[in-house]
Amino acid sequence: SAPPAEAPPISVVVAIVASDPQELAVTIAAVRQQVYEPAMLLVVGADSEGRHAADAAGAAWVSSIGNLIAGLDPRVTHVWLIHGGTVPRPDALGSLVHESERVEAGIAGSKLLSAEHPDRLISVGMATDVFDAPYTGLDEGEIDAGQYDVLRDVAAVGGASVLVRRDLVRGLRGPDPLMAPGAAAIDLCQRARLRGGRVVVVPTSEVLVPERPREGWREEAGQIRSMLKVYSLLTLVWAVPLRFLIGLLEAIVAPFVGRWTLLGWIRAWFWNLFHLPSTISGRRNARQHRAVGDTELFRFQLRGSASMRRLSGELGEVLRDRLPGDDRISLTEIGRELRQPAFIVGALALAFSLVSVRTLWRGFPAVGYSLPLPASGPDLVGAYAGAWNPGGFGSVEPLPPFLGLAGVVQTALFGNGAVASWALIVGAFIAGTWGTTRLLRTWQVEAVAGAAAGLVLMAGPAARAIAADTGLGTLVALGVLPWALRVPLARWPATRWAQIGRVAAAGWVAALMALGAPLLVMAPPAALILLALITPREPGPWRAVAVSLAGSALAIPVLMPWVSTVDLAAYVAAGEAFWEPGLLLAAALGIALLFSVITAPRRLAQIAGWGGVIAAAGGLLARTGDLGPGREVQLAAMAIASLGVAVVVGVSLELISQVRIVTGWRRLLAGIGFVGAAAVAVSVVLVLLPGRAGLPADQLDDAIGFTGAADGDPHSSRILLVGSEDELPGESRSVLGAPYRVVSAPIPALWEAWLPEPRSSDAALDSVLVELIGGESFRAGADLAAFGIRWVIFLGDSPLESVFVGQLDLVPLEGLATPAFVSEAEVPVRAVASDGTAWTRTSTGYAGTADANARVRLAESANSRWGSNWEQVDWANEVDAADGSIEFAAIGSRRSQAFLAAAIFAALVALSWWGRRRR
Repeated sequence: SAPPAEAPPISVVVAIVASDPQELAVTIAAVRQQVYEPAMLLVVGADSEGRHAADAAGAAWVSSIGNLIAGLDPRVTHVWLIHGGTVPRPDALGSLVHESERVEAGIAGSKLLSAEHPDRLISVGMATDVFDAPYTGLDEGEIDAGQYDVLRDVAAVGGASVLVRRDLVRGLRGPDPLMAPGAAAIDLCQRARLRGGRVVVVPTSEVLVPERPREGWREEAGQIRSMLKVYSLLTLVWAVPLRFLIGLLEAIVAPFVGRWTLLGWIRAWFWNLFHLPSTISGRRNARQHRAVGDTELFRFQLRGSASMRRLSGELGEVLRDRLPGDDRISLTEIGRELRQPAFIVGALALAFSLVSVRTLWRGFPAVGYSLPLPASGPDLVGAYAGAWNPGGFGSVEPLPPFLGLAGVVQTALFGNGAVASWALIVGAFIAGTWGTTRLLRTWQVEAVAGAAAGLVLMAGPAARAIAADTGLGTLVALGVLPWALRVPLARWPATRWAQIGRVAAAGWVAALMALGAPLLVMAPPAALILLALITPREPGPWRAVAVSLAGSALAIPVLMPWVSTVDLAAYVAAGEAFWEPGLLLAAALGIALLFSVITAPRRLAQIAGWGGVIAAAGGLLARTGDLGPGREVQLAAMAIASLGVAVVVGVSLELISQVRIVTGWRRLLAGIGFVGAAAVAVSVVLVLLPGRAGLPADQLDDAIGFTGAADGDPHSSRILLVGSEDELPGESRSVLGAPYRVVSAPIPALWEAWLPEPRSSDAALDSVLVELIGGESFRAGADLAAFGIRWVIFLGDSPLESVFVGQLDLVPLEGLATPAFVSEAEVPVRAVASDGTAWTRTSTGYAGTADANARVRLAESANSRWGSNWEQVDWANEVDAADGSIEFAAIGSRRSQAFLAAAIFAALVALSWWGRRRR
């Protein structure tokens, strides 16, 4: 028989792919030191600069990989593709050649190490997911200790050093020149495996590579292109839509870990659309000569998504950094960590928050200043930003800033007012508990005491008083208040950009708090000034005062247009929210404060005293209604008091664990203080069972909700409510000493809780009521129909009940919990055409039959911005019916101010994020 044919000698061409010609010299020098001598050395790409660099080093030059492949000598057996800037160790090429021949591999890659830190691993081969996203399996900064030094098959190798058989690289036409380096390497390996080639990593071949940032969207675009080229149509049918959705989900979540991927995700998909023709051509080449199917590719891939795995890891890191205490989540020791008190208390605090607000899934209860959000979030935002204020008979007075915030949240939650209500309050509970824990960590108060103090902040005596008075905005602002202190008190960063970001963060946090309760905007600076006076030896409080003052100043423009139009004196003096704290809890808090100051180490004693002064100041201010301050001042004062109480409770609970410092008789006194603080902390369970975050039960739905089932269009009518001030929703007026107010049927929305200054419409209704009380008219139904009032309902006892019993065109309704009457007048609605046709109310506008010859009377306070050809008729409006719809034209200057406020807020958030990145 004939002797076996002798294998041809191995001949390797080294192709250095140049991106930066300045990096070529070090790579060429390292290649020339290889123990295994290559047959030829070429520089690829970089245009004329690359050619000059190659000439200077005595190397050949080709313009592209394609030209290199086309011109290969038939005697060449392998091509070593290596990136410029890399430094292969002397035996790198020899190891690649020897091992790839031994295992008959089509592609062999090197172990990649950091050029800056040669003991740090960059890649030892990689797996991919089905979407061709890479997964190295390495920890960040992992040191090379030989733990991966075994030759093995991998999904892909790092593109910085790749040895490819000549026949294979010719058939594959080399790496895809349109792709970023990482994606191009994955694509080359995928196509090689599709043709039956073996892909291995050779750890004994070591190459030092400079650490460069990933090319972001270009890498993602290349991964998508690789999928489209190698997979069967059946795989692409499910893989492409899933890749699209995963990218979208990552774009939504990634900002929480400091990455912004949305624009890159959009660019990656549009890039692929633009290059789709060349992708189809590449797919034809990749699939035409395949030797295996998709299942061979799947053998070397991860289950699930590498991107989601990376994102979940980053989220875990963020949570570890943000969680209170020194303990951090450890995936390797998860069982032990979950038994740590910080986690147990944190989980209980979260569960408490969710259970405490569980019934708000149905929306805010209709009672006092708590009313359901309007049906439309954008309409609520528009009403805040210069459109019609529907309170009472309407006005152009600005709505409170909290309604603008609520409208934005409702809009973001797809217009669902009930979910927005729940999100606002549960978000405040979680933020307040978390923020208090972080604030107290400033003075080494551990997680257990901090979380308990956070619950006291949101559900303690003062917080329950805020909720009982239905101070929704103040309750939300209370959740932000500890952050408005924590941000200025945090360690001052070293770089200028980070310092600017810190001030910007103080600004947007203060703005978020002020949107809920504007008068709280000066509380953090005042509290920090007091802290600086109490702790004169501490280095940071005065700087924190400056940062907080700057933040408060930056927050004020975010309150536009409200801040530029409100009558501040009237706002400060309006209403009443008197607080009468329970004596037992006040005594318990006093005991906790006294013994904390006596027994605590100096620093904690100062913080406890600071909290006590804050609590006392807030409590006293909340009881100054007789001296002029109104409801908003008193609610803000309760929030301040709640913060002080939380600080005292946190310090007192922490002292019981300071067994090395607090000893002897001091420990006994600390134990007594602990009992007092625990009594205050335990009182938070009072909000747990009702599940309304301390808000009162709904009172209006049972009393007036039946109006929604009336014939016709009940939403286009109004209700005259009569009763005591405590039982009427929101603000009220009075006639001859009897409180009343007018609301929309069937249930008023939150934007109706506040009444504008009395106008001619209110004077007209007052005159009608006086005539009815005086017996000058017995047709209340017809008299009230001009105001759009269809029902008269009594909430509690009122001297006016006998007045309405004797009216000829009011029908008493039987079987209801409270006295109620319905009008028999012909058209008791808010908008009536001249032919007697009723128009339907559409949020803040009206719609009806278009008629060029008809006019529509609107029972809204007169304003020339209502409709076309406007005319004032008495106190109301009359406009054309030609368009079939009537809308109020928003005030342009206020709308511009609202846009400016939103832009300022967004700029502050962006600056704070950028500052953190620069840090």
